[in-house]
Amino acid sequence: MSVALGLLLIAQLSSFEFSPVPSPQVAGDSFEVTIIARDSSGGVYPYSSSALLSTTVDDFWSYVYPNLVTFQNGVLQRNVMVSRAESLRLICNVGNISDTSDNLAVLNGPPARFLAVLPGERLAPGSPTGLRPDPPESQVAGDTFDFDVHVTDGWNNIVAGRTDSVYFAATDSFARLPGPATLANGSGTFAAGFRQAGTHRLAALPGSGSPVKADTSSTFSVIPGSYENILLLLPGETPLPGDTARFGWQTPGKSGEAIEQVLRTPFDIQVYGTDACWNRVTGPADSVLLRSDFSFTSTPSILPFAPGAVFSTQFNTSGPNQNIWAVLKTSGQESYRSQLSIRSRATMLEITAPDTVRAGETTLVHVTLRDANGRPLVAAPCRFSVIAGNGDMLDSALLSDTLGRVTARFLCSRAFGDEHDTIRVTADTTGYAGIFVQMPDASLLEGGIIVFPNPFGFNQDRCEINYYLQRSSPITVSIYDTFGNRVIGWQFRTGEEGALSGVNRIYWDGRNSKGRRVANGVYVVQVVGELHTGTTFRGTQRIGVTW
Repeated sequence: MSVALGLLLIAQLSSFEFSPVPSPQVAGDSFEVTIIARDSSGGVYPYSSSALLSTTVDDFWSYVYPNLVTFQNGVLQRNVMVSRAESLRLICNVGNISDTSDNLAVLNGPPARFLAVLPGERLAPGSPTGLRPDPPESQVAGDTFDFDVHVTDGWNNIVAGRTDSVYFAATDSFARLPGPATLANGSGTFAAGFRQAGTHRLAALPGSGSPVKADTSSTFSVIPGSYENILLLLPGETPLPGDTARFGWQTPGKSGEAIEQVLRTPFDIQVYGTDACWNRVTGPADSVLLRSDFSFTSTPSILPFAPGAVFSTQFNTSGPNQNIWAVLKTSGQESYRSQLSIRSRATMLEITAPDTVRAGETTLVHVTLRDANGRPLVAAPCRFSVIAGNGDMLDSALLSDTLGRVTARFLCSRAFGDEHDTIRVTADTTGYAGIFVQMPDASLLEGGIIVFPNPFGFNQDRCEINYYLQRSSPITVSIYDTFGNRVIGWQFRTGEEGALSGVNRIYWDGRNSKGRRVANGVYVVQVVGELHTGTTFRGTQRIGVTW
């Protein structure tokens, strides 16, 4: 029943009468409007429902806020706001009943922002975005296009008479943009060119102290142009579409530095087509191959160019700045020359070491480093470590000489008996050397002292004095004659040679403390180790001297 009554009432509604609206108004400012619902006889019709408010500008946007209003007993009296700066009329509409106000001049508000308008876009002053929903046109990388910039109020109405300074920025760091400019009468048309394919935006920026806010344009697409260049990518290099570099030494179209590669070790090289701005595109139906002024091998040797090719490549000689480039087989078109360094790596280690040494005896381990071409490596690091046994490398890291050779010292002074020691040699590749360490005499482990040769003098001009310490401590070595007179002696501090844990060796040349030869006879060597906690070692042994 209520729905039928409502339809009946609407059917009896005849027109709307606007009271005069003061003119002009300012876009965005509130003003009062009064509208009376009339019946067919001109009387007030008791309409108490909704109506739509709009303007005579166009049907894209209502430009009136609020645009849905409610009558009470045939009268609407409330404040509204118009966002479109233009000479217009207000429209009140319910169903088929529509009436307009007197002409109303709406002026623009104060300047508030820039509005950037791209090709394909149309202005819609007074709307929230200032633009109709038409998408901007796509642009081709490297091509120039025109765009507009306007000064607008808070509702995107153009503010005439402005001469604001404007600056430009873009999401494409390689874009060609106008320099700083000045608008004329609140507007300006400018030219730009984007180089990097993808989705981008353009920004209009105000000068310092300006009341106008910056604006960022709608997003628009930049598509690659037609095929133009060959781009070759080495390991460590990445594509740089849109690049403005022009010369080969500037490596246009890519960023990063080529990673040093290893002699005769394969690595990948990518080759594909680009437009004039180095955006990737499908190249012509041709085959591509690699060339260099240096010896190299690629697998396969030739590939289809489209949509792109990947070669497994190795260089056969070492050295810096070795060039390589790509060539199309049929057209002969070439890429610019790229450069990378090729270093030698040790692929062979020639290791020489004695099969057997005595505990406490320093021996030499000789290594020659060679690359994949069998050539010696100069100034190459080589590392040594003992991975089995109680021996020590006195030289843990060395550089090879001009013949690729390295000589390191090995010493086993901590053996508890005969043992096999394994030495690992590392220089890019790894090699091993095995040495059998022989304890001179088992009595050493029991705290004895071994002298060799004994006697000495007629056969050798000195003797070895060997003793074994379970732990490092200060050591005093003394040699006495048969009457108990001290002939000569030595003192070693903890951690020094002669006072190390394990087998220690010192030498006596048969001379006294004054440097004179002792007489033929029997002498006694005494070795004493002492800490504040007590004696750590004490032993004696006779030595025969015969000149």
